[in-house]
Order: sequence, then C-alpha cells, then structure tokens
Amino acid sequence: MAVMEQGVSGLDPGARNAAAGLSIVAALAGAAIVAMLLAAPAVLAAWGVDRPVDALTLSLLAAGAVFMLLGGVIAVPRLGLGGAIALIGVLFWLCGCISFKSFGWVLGAPLLLGFLGAFTGMVSHDRRAADGDATLVYRQSGLTRLTHWVWAVAMFFLLLSGLQIFNARPNLYIGQQSGFGFDNSILDIYAVNGPNGPAGQTKLFGHTFDTTGVLGMSGAADRPVFTAFPGWATIPSYRDLATGRVVHFFFAWVLVGTLAIWLINALAIGHLWRDIVLKPRDLRALPRDILDHLRLRFAHGRSYTPLQKLAYFAVFVVAFPLIIATGLTMSPNFDATLPWLVDLFGGRQTARTIHFFTMLAFVLFFVVHIVMVVLANPINELRSMITGYYRTNVRGREGEER
Repeated sequence: MAVMEQGVSGLDPGARNAAAGLSIVAALAGAAIVAMLLAAPAVLAAWGVDRPVDALTLSLLAAGAVFMLLGGVIAVPRLGLGGAIALIGVLFWLCGCISFKSFGWVLGAPLLLGFLGAFTGMVSHDRRAADGDATLVYRQSGLTRLTHWVWAVAMFFLLLSGLQIFNARPNLYIGQQSGFGFDNSILDIYAVNGPNGPAGQTKLFGHTFDTTGVLGMSGAADRPVFTAFPGWATIPSYRDLATGRVVHFFFAWVLVGTLAIWLINALAIGHLWRDIVLKPRDLRALPRDILDHLRLRFAHGRSYTPLQKLAYFAVFVVAFPLIIATGLTMSPNFDATLPWLVDLFGGRQTARTIHFFTMLAFVLFFVVHIVMVVLANPINELRSMITGYYRTNVRGREGEER
C-alpha cells in the first residue's frame, strides 16, 4: 500500500510520532480488550459488551491488535509501510467486530485510534513521496474518499437491515396491492414440509427451486430457522422488524445526505461532467476498453477509463436515485405529499420490487468492483481511496496523466 520509501526525505516528525503513537495505543487497548474477553468478560459486560464471544471473533481481534502494534513500531523507521500494516490490523479488528456483531464504543475505540494512526502515516508519506515521483498523482479528493467510505458503511447496514425487513414479508409483487387474494407475486421464499422433513423453497417467476439451508430454512437440522434469509445475513441477526426498520431508515438518510453533498461538490468542481458523464469520445473508446478489461490489461491514469465512467454513471445517475425514489414511494407519508410517484412506478408493490432488485444490482456491482480492484492492483487502488494518491502508467500531454 505504501510506495517505495527510499529517497523520501523531509517527513514530518510530528506525523511520524502521531502515526506510531496512535497505532501502538490502539494495539494496547485492543490487547486489553482481548485479554478481558478471555479472562474477565464480566468486566466488559458492565460496559455493554455482554455477548458471548467465539474463537473466530477472538482470533480476528487478536490479529488486529498484533498488526496494529507491528505497524506502529515499523512506522518509526518506515512511515508508509507502518501505516499500511496498521491498516491491515484495523481491517482485522473491523472483521472481528462484524463477527461479534457489536460496534460499541469499547470495541470502536481501538478501531478509530488504529485507523487514525494508519491514515496519518500513509497520507504523510504519500504526500512527501509525490513531490519527487511524477508517476504518483493526487487522484481522489478528501471529500470523494470520505463519501466513498460513508457509502460503503451505509450500504452494508442498509443491505442487512433491508433483508431483516424483507423477512417480515418474503414476497415481491407487481402492482398496487398484494395478499392472499391476489396472484401477482414474482418472488416467494418460504418453507414447506417435504418427504425428508422441512425444506426451504424459492419461487421465482413461477419456477420453484430447493434452497434449503440458505433461503426459506437455515440453521442446524435439529434447530431449523424458518426465515427467508438466515440470521447471519440480517441486522439484527434475530427476528426484530422494529430494530431493522430503525437501522434501515437511519442509514438511508445517511446515504441521501452524503449523496447530496457529493453531488453539490461534483457539480461545483466539474467532477460529475469531467469524470462521470460519458462523452462521445468515451463511447467510441468503450468497446476497446471492454476488450482490454477482458484481457486484464488495465490503464492506470489520472482519470477514469470509459468502462469505469459507464459503471459510475450507472451507479450515481441511475441506481442511487432509483433506490432512493422507490424507497420513498413505499412511505405512506411521502405518498401523500407526492402521490404521482406511486403511479410512476406502477404501484407501491412494484416500487418495492424495483427497490429489491436494485439492491441486488448494487451487490453485483460491489462484487465486480472488488474483483476489478484485486485484478488491477489492490494496493494501488486501495491507496487511492485512503490517501488520495495513485500510481499511474498512462502518459498524456505535458507529463499529465490522462
């Protein structure tokens, strides 16, 4: 994640000390939490960490503490590398929190301190390194990086809380109304009594599939759980529609507010027109860019390639507005204010169906996005969304990157 540190001079001692200190403090706090989870869980229970812990969670949290400590120590002689290692520790700790299904302030403190340490080290190093390296360019602004990670967190909670809400009515319909007296469902997830006992089934456009263990019925054979989506895929993990709705609506407004901030900034600085909207030259170059991606030939330039522009245009200009509009259409209060939205989407049930499949499109985009990041150079791609700096390989006019 860090660029070569040889030849990087003039690093700020304050940044070095802050990066190392924050990472080490985060590691020590994390180690203390892991020790208490093992030896004295009652102490943490008094602070709200009262869930039973398993071996996977403990191993992830312990690995996080170790890497944050290692990163803090290495940051003293090699700031960028130390920051990158500390960030790996932060990611381990985050995975531990997800496995633990707890994000209280006790577990969040090492996460925040470790991230600040890693971020300080990586940004300070890359800023200095870019002064003497023409191939290292500042590609992503601070606001772009901030909104990117806020969206990632918001979409995570929206997806899992949305599946909790879907479990309360695991059917999708076309039209304004739904119920037992209507034959307009296109998706049904349910459990049935089969010859070998209970089984999960999914019916999509009239075709029935056996989805036992994943959809409709999950869990151990002696203690089956009859929900559309299993507990590990929902927030909360147990049946709680009210909490699921609270979480979903909260992060929905986080998503809307962040998108509004991004859009205003993108219009003001020309980012939307320059980097997102497809131009005629982009459309002409699109077939070749698709072919290059299929051949795993990636161009690392200052601006997005035509295929990247197409993908981001579909997300920002089509998918985000669509999922927000269909979500609002399902609100009776909003329907009273803008009743034409219901007619626009062909009924509230149709809006719910579009909302669900747009969510699936986001999941597909996420999978493809991660695969492309891994194939294109995960260190370089991830660094650009953390420090803003990006190593290029495409030369343009006057030494600028295309």
